[in-house]
Amino acid sequence: MTVLWFLIKEGFRGLARSNYSSVFSIVIITLSIILLGFGYVAARDTLFLVDHVRAQFDVDIFLHSSATPTEIDAFGQMLAEMNQIQSITYISPDSAAERFKQEFGEDIFDILDYNPLPPSFTIRLKPEFRNLARMEEISGIVSGISLVDEAKYRKNFLILLEKYQRYTLTTVFTVFAFLTLISILLISNSIKMTIVARRDVISTMKLVGATNNFIRAPFLIEGTLQGFIGAMVASIFIALVFYFLNNYLQTIISYRAIVSYRFYAGIILFGGALGLIGSTRAIRKFLK
Repeated sequence: MTVLWFLIKEGFRGLARSNYSSVFSIVIITLSIILLGFGYVAARDTLFLVDHVRAQFDVDIFLHSSATPTEIDAFGQMLAEMNQIQSITYISPDSAAERFKQEFGEDIFDILDYNPLPPSFTIRLKPEFRNLARMEEISGIVSGISLVDEAKYRKNFLILLEKYQRYTLTTVFTVFAFLTLISILLISNSIKMTIVARRDVISTMKLVGATNNFIRAPFLIEGTLQGFIGAMVASIFIALVFYFLNNYLQTIISYRAIVSYRFYAGIILFGGALGLIGSTRAIRKFLK
């Protein structure tokens, strides 16, 4: 226990001795994690919005006007047996005419002497099937049935939505990878400078029989501390920004950026992991 406490104190002392290099690393880590934190919340809420919009997409299946009640019932039963479908709504020609009147304010029988609107089904797919590939597949299946005149869904909008989703994920991942790499390199460089500054002490420790792990431990602790401190400062800043932002947004819209304690815990652990990885890299390269 005494040895562990000594190593921890040495880690803190090393952090204090390294001055500007440690401060610079901590500042960069803080800024990087702030950007990552805001980017994560923005991407999460954007993807949630995309999923919410996509959940409203239905497939409208129009039958031939000549379809008999027996054929319609049989077709509805077939749809009910499809595993991909969550809900089914049958719209009779009379119901379609009523909807037309509600939406356009005109009675279709005032325009025509007959009701041209065919019987149809509106199906909503289960969440895991609400994507372009699955909707295309299911539309193709039902369109191949002779009773079906046409199966329609908002294909162009769905293409645009999924393209936007891919763009968001790619951007967030690229920024995440870039900032993570920069943080690791800066921590590694800071620890390298500390190792160079203390090379005489390290040589003396080796001469008196100190093990490699005993020599390396303070540098690992120092790098981890840099990551933790940067992450904690970033967490405080992010929490304050979201606190004031949510208070402001409440007066304008109903949206609130919900961030849990697990998010902040994850940020702090991530910062510590960055520090540990960066210091490990420096030790392997410069302390042999």
